[in-house]
Amino acid sequence: MIIEGVRVLANYATHLTPGLLLFGLWFALTPRTLTVIRIVLLLMAFVLMRDVMTPLGLWALGSEVQIAFSENALVLAALGGLSVLTIMLLARVAPDLWSLIRWFIGNPGIGLLVGLGVGCLIGVPLRVYQGIDTSQIHGYWVWLPGLVVLAYGANALEEVLFRGFLQGYLEQHTAPLRAALISGVAFAACHTFLALSVTQLGWPILVFTLIEGLACALVRMRYGVLPATIAHGTAILLISVPHMA
Repeated sequence: MIIEGVRVLANYATHLTPGLLLFGLWFALTPRTLTVIRIVLLLMAFVLMRDVMTPLGLWALGSEVQIAFSENALVLAALGGLSVLTIMLLARVAPDLWSLIRWFIGNPGIGLLVGLGVGCLIGVPLRVYQGIDTSQIHGYWVWLPGLVVLAYGANALEEVLFRGFLQGYLEQHTAPLRAALISGVAFAACHTFLALSVTQLGWPILVFTLIEGLACALVRMRYGVLPATIAHGTAILLISVPHMA
């Protein structure tokens, strides 16, 4: 599992690195005063990081919005860990954008509980509809810890970008509700290429990501980025299964 995981991650890095280097150079050359462009560049780079996973078989999307991730738990944990490291890197290289993040608004405990509840409201109905039965999935409980790291680590990065940077910036220029709506719609729009080209699954993906994006944006508006991350990660955790080759 370890050797295969290293091979998979190396293959992913090989495909991803040229594009990330170009985005990194573009970002470095962009003046800090052009906040909007810098945020959009980071969103574009994230879309690249996410969508290149599909043709490499790291994940697959089903027509019922079921996500099948790599069965290699070490690969999933590594990808989640790298996402967390990327968040830490952004704190160092983009302190101006980092200052836009509001991790908690109001009571943190209530916020986390609301985030968990919203994630369950999104994920549980889909899990029941999909008929996911963990007892019928070989190696599910061995695979699950890796998925947990990926679900919350990778989606923490996504929430930092969409709800931390983008929504935080928009709140400085418009009403909080409008900023949340823009953030949610932008989140769905950034899945268009994935839905219509990479996977060709079309509208089910866009409807799901619009609902999820708006829900997380509203949680962020009221409770902060970390509760939104819990909502997002929990929803993904509930609708995911191992991808068996």
